[in-house]
Amino acid sequence: MSCELCGGGDRWIKTCRTPYGFSLLVCDLCYGDHATVLLIVPGEWVVTARCDSCGCYGNLREFVEAEPGGRKDAYSGTCEPCAGEG
Repeated sequence: MSCELCGGGDRWIKTCRTPYGFSLLVCDLCYGDHATVLLIVPGEWVVTARCDSCGCYGNLREFVEAEPGGRKDAYSGTCEPCAGEG
């Protein structure tokens, strides 16, 4: 997926709503630049992972490794603190 503002982004892009009610896919950098006018809303996919060690839920970017296969095929793996990297 690509950012509708700059063309960049990755698989975990944010879905945002503008003040005019339009939905946009926005990368982290563009969101940071426009956070005062964009509201993050649920997109087509909810992307979160559960740590196999401590049970916390979090953003996949904050996991050392994660892959589908958890409960209901959700992502699971190891969060940074449990891996000693956070």
